[in-house]
Order: sequence, then structure tokens, then C-alpha cells
Amino acid sequence: MLPALVLLSCTDLDETELLYDEVTTDDFYQTEEELTSAIGDAYTLLFTFYQNNNMMPLNEVTSDEVVVPTRGADWGDGGHWVRLHQHTWTPQDSRITQGWEYFFNGVNTCNRLLAILEPIGTPEADAIIAELRSLRAIYYYWLMDLYGNVPISTDFSATEPPANNSRQEVYNFVEAELTENAPLLPKTGPAEEDTYGRVNYYTAQAALVKLYLNAEVYTGTPQWQKALDACEEIINSGLYNLTPAYRDNFTRDNKGSSEFIWAIPFDEVFAQGFHLPMITLHPESQKTYSMTSQPWNGFTTIQEFYESYIDPAQNPGPQGEVVGTSPDGSMTTGTLDERLSNFIVGPQFTADGDRLQDGGADPGDPDGPPITFTPYMNELQPSAWRQSGARIGKWEFYNGMGQFLSNDFAIFRYADILLSKAEARANLFGYGDAEALMLVNQIRERAGVEPFTALTPALLLAERGRELFAEVHRRVDQIRFGTFNGAWRFKDPDPSTHVNIFPIPETQINANPNLVQNPGYPGSGN
Repeated sequence: MLPALVLLSCTDLDETELLYDEVTTDDFYQTEEELTSAIGDAYTLLFTFYQNNNMMPLNEVTSDEVVVPTRGADWGDGGHWVRLHQHTWTPQDSRITQGWEYFFNGVNTCNRLLAILEPIGTPEADAIIAELRSLRAIYYYWLMDLYGNVPISTDFSATEPPANNSRQEVYNFVEAELTENAPLLPKTGPAEEDTYGRVNYYTAQAALVKLYLNAEVYTGTPQWQKALDACEEIINSGLYNLTPAYRDNFTRDNKGSSEFIWAIPFDEVFAQGFHLPMITLHPESQKTYSMTSQPWNGFTTIQEFYESYIDPAQNPGPQGEVVGTSPDGSMTTGTLDERLSNFIVGPQFTADGDRLQDGGADPGDPDGPPITFTPYMNELQPSAWRQSGARIGKWEFYNGMGQFLSNDFAIFRYADILLSKAEARANLFGYGDAEALMLVNQIRERAGVEPFTALTPALLLAERGRELFAEVHRRVDQIRFGTFNGAWRFKDPDPSTHVNIFPIPETQINANPNLVQNPGYPGSGN
């Protein structure tokens, strides 16, 4: 149950390991409560999912949504943030190494727990086994998406270092594990306390949606009908609905949102890890929210992406309504898409209403010491202005917050499933399909913007970006739609598509002679 999972997420890992060393299946794992408590370790990993050294930067900083500028002495970090954004990473880069270790930690934890639970043979244990195998499959899905040819390891007692499996083999493994185990999982919705935050039937279906949407990327063979079928399993359940307001999904009290197919139940005290305010806000923003910690002034949004929410042609807004800043300092106007709440822009103030001041403001910054977050950024490196860049404000920031938010984070969200169904139908029946257009316009209507009159791949990708900004989907979407290797601000076109998967970290190659480097990277032989 959820309280047990949250408790384990905060337990010292050494103590948890000691627990598994000291108990046996003869005197523990006999009740549903004991079995549930046993799997907490497999979920603990997810509480660092959105930190700046794991899933989030690999899928967002590499895209046209997010950038981490070098602000003088801040965020240089050996150049790896710039390399992530410009697709010039190497097998030595720390974020790529940490991502590999992160997900294989999840795989190994599932393997360890399965080795303990599989001999029990009770219906209660079998249900937990199906959940763990599904969770392991999702970890493997992420590994396959990020690194391609990763080794499949399901035996916790194995001592021989594993060799690579092909991406096709990993794809087949993930599909088989999810389709075999999904029917054994509960068909519960977001309001069900006992399964909130855990993998259930619809979580497995959402993972299959992701797998099938990108099947042509992974295997060369599209699977649009399978993607559509998995979407309809979720939609036809009747358990999920769009929230009345977009912002409802991202408030401090968003637990149990009707859109949450699978969410990480964060808590700023008992389930820490969601440190978005630290990585995006200016140090002086501490005074805006009466924070107990001082932010680090890092992650921001690319100007063109921010301005993609503004469509004056379709939605002329009130005269003088400022929604963007051009490189020459001029302002743009237009209807306010409700999803502009994803960003923090404009003049910044203390909690008492006084103007925030930056004593270290850059001499060339025309705004000077009064802090104004501008969509425009003067450069990526080495001296991006300290207050430049629209900040990521998608999840509600609140008075008195510390390093971590209590807002839950949706890994799979219902709006994504509606857009995925639209994409599957468009690829099966053509972009003139009326139902595909209707599904996308459901999302636009909720955002308060005019419906599309027709749908194209470019419009669909843009709408996915606006709706799912910073939810760790953008890199995957850009690869699928064929835009990941193009140019955008601070990034030239990629000379090769080998960057569509990351290199196997050098530390892993050195430690395991059976691994072969991915094509296009040093040591791959091609």
C-alpha cells in the first residue's frame, strides 16, 4: 500500500538491505501487507526521477524545450550541460553514466526482489511478482529508448557480466513482459488509495502505448494499431478524464488527479526528490516564496518554444497584452494559452511585494539589477545573463517550500493518451481523420485556445510540446517526428543520427568486456 512505499522511500538503504538479509520467506512475506512492504525498494528509485542527474535532463535538455545556460561561474560543470543541448556528448559524460546506473539499479532491485518472492507460490505473492515484472519492463523500456542495445539480465544470482542485446530483442522482452503480466494487475484508477503510485493494469497499457508509438524507431516496423488498441484500453475504462483546468494536474494538492495513470507521490518531508524550484529559480527567488533554501539559477526554456504558445493569427489577444520578448527587445502579443502557466516570466517580487534585486546583475543586461525573467537569452555560454530565460513554473511553487516539492509528478497522464490516440489514428487513417482532429481539439479547448481546422504532423508535435512540456517526453517525441536532429537556438543540425541513442558509458565498457559500444561513438568500431 502507498504508505508502506513512501515509508520505504525514506528508509536508509543500508537498513533496507539488512532487512532482506535477516528475514526468510518462512517468517515474512506471508500477508499482503508484508508483501507490499517488500516491493518498496523497487519504487524508491523513482523519487529521484526528476532530479538534474537522471531522466529529466536526458530527455529535456537534449530537446528544443529546455536549456541550462552557463552563467559565468554557475552551471559550467565541465561543459556537459552545453554538450547535452548541442548533442555533442561523449561516453565519459556524467549524466549519461548516471542515467545508465539509475535504470539498471531499478532492474537489479526488481531482480533481487523477484528472486525472494518467486519461490513463495501464493496468489498474493504472484500478484506482487506480476507488478515487479511490469515495473522491470518499464525500466527496460527506458533503457532501450535511451541506450538502445542494452543487456537483458533477469537472474539476480548471475555472476557472468552480460553482453549487449539488440534493441529489437529488448523491445520484444518489454512487450512480452508487459502483455503477459498486465492481465494479472488490478484495474484500478487514480482515486484508489491502495494502488496509487504503483504499477497497475493501465500503467502497463500506457507503457505499451509508448512502446508502440515509437516501434518504428526501435525496430523499423510501425505498430500504430497496437498503439491505438492500448490507448483505447485506457480510455474505454472510464476511470480517467481531463481535469477541468490544465493547472489542476500540477498544484501542490494534485494527488489523485483524474488524469494520473501513474504518478510519483512526492512529499517535501517524507518522499523527497522533486527539486524543480532549486534547479530553475534565481537565488533571489528565495524571497518570493519564503523558501528555506536558496535556488541555483539553472534550467530555463528556449525562447522559441515559449513563444510557440502564442498564436496571434488564430487567437488575436487584447492589445498590449505582453507575452514574449524578441531578441531586439520588442514585445509580441496574443491570446494567453492557459498553459503559459508552465512558465515564470516578467518582473519578480518578494513575498511582501517589493521588487527583487540582483546585486550581481550582468553589466550588459539592459534590465539591470531589478530581476525580470525574459524569454530571450543572450547566449548559451559563457555569460548568459543571470535573469534571462523563462523559468519552469509548471508545478505550483508555494510559500515556505524548501528544496523539494510536495506536488505529485505524473509519469503517464491521460492527456498524453488522448494525443497518442490521435497520432495513432492519423498514421492509420491519414491526418484528415476527423476523430484524430477532435481528440487534439479536446486538449486545445481545455487550454482556452481556438481549435485546429486541420491536423498536420507539425501541428501535432507542437501541441504535444505545449501540453506535455517538461514532463520528460520531448526527446522521444522529436525523434519520432523527425525533428531531433535539426537546428534550434544554440544548436546546429546533427551531422549524424547516431545521437538518437546515447553511448554506453565508458565506465561500463571498462568494467564489462562483453559490452560493445553503440555505433558512432569512440570505441564502437564504426
